[in-house]
Amino acid sequence: MARGKGKRTSTLALVGWAVLMLAMGLGAGLMLGQQGCGKREPPAKREAPKPESKKPEKKPAEPKAKPPSATGKPQSQEPARQLPRLALVIDDLGYIQPELVTRLCSLPVAFSVAVLPYQEYTRESAEVAHRLGKEVMLHLPMEPIGYPGPGRDPGPNAILYALPETDVRRRVRLAMDDIPHRVGVNNHMGSRITPDRTRMGWVLQEIKARNYFFVDSRTEKDSVAYDVAEQLGIPAVQRRVFLDDDKAFPEMEKQWERALKLAEKDGSVLIIGHIYPETVEALEKLVPRSKGLVRFVKAGELAK
Repeated sequence: MARGKGKRTSTLALVGWAVLMLAMGLGAGLMLGQQGCGKREPPAKREAPKPESKKPEKKPAEPKAKPPSATGKPQSQEPARQLPRLALVIDDLGYIQPELVTRLCSLPVAFSVAVLPYQEYTRESAEVAHRLGKEVMLHLPMEPIGYPGPGRDPGPNAILYALPETDVRRRVRLAMDDIPHRVGVNNHMGSRITPDRTRMGWVLQEIKARNYFFVDSRTEKDSVAYDVAEQLGIPAVQRRVFLDDDKAFPEMEKQWERALKLAEKDGSVLIIGHIYPETVEALEKLVPRSKGLVRFVKAGELAK
């Protein structure tokens, strides 16, 4: 009996020990579970700072391009008003000393000079004018009405009414050859020749053979020189104003103003003056005040 009792006691002790250990394990697990499942506040999320909203910078307005033209090319700005053209021709260079020619040709605008052949300063005057950028023409001597009366001598080897055709043509060629740098011709005097179609035909045919232009100085109201030049297909233009029939400055100023008005009205004008000291002095005043009113051109630019 004693042995069975001791055995039962040992079994109970073992069961009690096991229960105790199980209870201890459950308690520990409960404590750990409460710690692990305890409600925690989640850490506050740090929001990234929002970038400052920048207002778009206003770009300076670009100039609007003009719509393309019919050719597909952009149209340019409005063109400036085209100035009327004024061609100034100064006659009778050749017998005046080159100092006055240099002073004249130092005017800083385009113009033309007409040089007489066979004179003391013919070649030197043409050289000076050419060097200073002026257009050089032959001032061809022709017989005036009243020849050979006082003040009616056109000069050596002039084109005279009584000359046969061969002599007229030969004299035209000789005169052209005497002027360096010539590109055109106008008549010196010539009121007896320029109204005659036959003789002007002889003269102008020789000019055409050199491919020169012609200026009808209009020394005679009945001149046909311009008409004959047109018929022959020679570039030509007519004189509209004489600057210095009266060499007093107020009178030259009036003629200059008349030329400006004609240029404004018709788009172009050709005015003729002479190599007088008074004329050069007048031009030194008149030319500067006319800039911006007309465009100064050479006679050849008006010849058509």
